[in-house]
Amino acid sequence: MEAIISTLVWAAILQGLFLSGLYLFSHKHRSFANRLLGLFLLCIVYEAISDFLPYNSILGYPWEYFSLPEVKLFYPLLFFHYILEKIGRASSYRKWLRANYVLAFVVVAITPVNFGAFLFTGHPLADFFGRPLIEQVFMIHQYYAFLLIVAHVLLSTVELSRYRRVVMQEYSDQAMLEINWLWRVILAVVPIIVLWGLNLVSIIFGGHNNSTFELATWGFVIIFIYFVSFQAYRHKNLFEGVEDRTDPEDIEQSAGKKGIRAPEESGISPEEEELIRKIKDHMVAKEPYLDASLSMYQLARQLGLEVRDLSLLINHKLNKHFFDFVNEYRIKKAMELFGDPENQEMTVLEVLYEVGFNSKSSFNTVFKKYTGQTPTQYRKGGVAEAGS
Repeated sequence: MEAIISTLVWAAILQGLFLSGLYLFSHKHRSFANRLLGLFLLCIVYEAISDFLPYNSILGYPWEYFSLPEVKLFYPLLFFHYILEKIGRASSYRKWLRANYVLAFVVVAITPVNFGAFLFTGHPLADFFGRPLIEQVFMIHQYYAFLLIVAHVLLSTVELSRYRRVVMQEYSDQAMLEINWLWRVILAVVPIIVLWGLNLVSIIFGGHNNSTFELATWGFVIIFIYFVSFQAYRHKNLFEGVEDRTDPEDIEQSAGKKGIRAPEESGISPEEEELIRKIKDHMVAKEPYLDASLSMYQLARQLGLEVRDLSLLINHKLNKHFFDFVNEYRIKKAMELFGDPENQEMTVLEVLYEVGFNSKSSFNTVFKKYTGQTPTQYRKGGVAEAGS
């Protein structure tokens, strides 16, 4: 089994090197998120090489604690940073990420100090400070890296949940909700975390690295490398090119501006009725929903309203997500096009692009939600009352 795992690891190393190079240097796939993924894969490849190369020392330089740069702290950092970049939330964790990156580089810097000490004195740091102390520092670094990946996985789940809530309330593009692949990436790392934790527990109580746990961990790492690389290759940054967003909770806390009452206040005031009428008239007259990337921010600018006020009117006074509010107009427009004899030559694909959708699957899903039929069924049946 060990030989099989070792062979697969070396195959994964080659794959990881290729993919990390692709994400780091390819012009076609260049983005900051992809560079983070490339560095993440490179760290895994480096760790695999250092674990599976058969050596004890080179030219007398002993291979022990901190003999090679320790990069385990970069695992949770690059993983979490990548998730945050994909959903546009990295700026909210800038200080946290920066502090931990500094710590990670400090740990890496121990190795050149160790090598320098050996080069000039013939003794590694363990000879100066004592092996027990160096071992203790090494294990503290291991424990912290483990706790960090656990914390970052939990935070990633929180941020993905928040992302979905924000998109529903502030954006109209269904494609932005297609984040199941990011959930799968998070789930894929869970077995690795569990095995890593069991190995650390084994070290705590047994005092030795458990080779069974280590081999099993690398088995899951192999799967993870291929899975993450394939998924990331298929998906662009979800919030690429989008303005900064306001948290829905912040929107609720800022209620009361410009005559807009707080969400908990029931009913609609005359001022709110007038603003809602203004919004609906604008949607009909100007048809801003035809823009597939229409956001709460863009619509608020068009109407001359504060984003928070518009959000409260749509989400709380009309009791609709911005996503649903805009798509109602898109579906009505699509139904008009399907029912117009002059547009019989238009394909379903042409119609969906015409009304503001950018993918067939999204259009079919939303159209069926409002009409009970797929666009093709609706066109063939000619049932105009299906959406009423």
